[in-house]
Amino acid sequence: MHNVLSSEVFPDPRLPVAGERLELVADVAVHSHAFFEIAVVVAGRGVHVSAAGEVELGPDSVVVLRPGEWHGYVECAGLVVRNAYLGPDVFGLLSGALVPGAGRQAPAHPAVQHAMRLLEADLAEPWTLEQLGARVNLAPGYLIRLFGKSVGMSPMAYLNRIRAERAAGLLIETELPVATIGATVGWHDPSHATRRFRSTFGLSPSQYRSAFRP
Repeated sequence: MHNVLSSEVFPDPRLPVAGERLELVADVAVHSHAFFEIAVVVAGRGVHVSAAGEVELGPDSVVVLRPGEWHGYVECAGLVVRNAYLGPDVFGLLSGALVPGAGRQAPAHPAVQHAMRLLEADLAEPWTLEQLGARVNLAPGYLIRLFGKSVGMSPMAYLNRIRAERAAGLLIETELPVATIGATVGWHDPSHATRRFRSTFGLSPSQYRSAFRP
């Protein structure tokens, strides 16, 4: 599965906002990305595919995706969408509106933005809090506090979430064994991978693949 990184969408990381109008004349393969996407259908019909299942789209339909989620489009018939892309650094501003149960957090500190991009770009790295703190020049305890204020979770919790979401995409898109997928996203112990995945989605990797694979 292709993962679209923030750097591919936002040429200037200081301005993590972009938009475009897309005319989808063919299916769009399942993919994930490291930023928020808000897609508004302005014309045509199609079907949106994600972990939540398949949803028919028509004019004025709205799709909202958070960083790490996978999705695609099928059965496109003159489907035209306007997409807004928002970097993960605005997570704090949007989390209350887009993530059920989330409180309102402060805008992300630049070091938090940097840390999120580092984690997203190399999930297979055996990250530790100390290593991440050193990469962004912050003490681990201070980094935890900054993450909590702007993202609503710790750096390691954020890492586990995006690892689980990337693994979910690979389970849908590929035939790779569960153990291989776990290692690809940084979970090298299969039992540990299963526990982490289940804590995010409520299903084991095998159950998830059976439930959501087309």
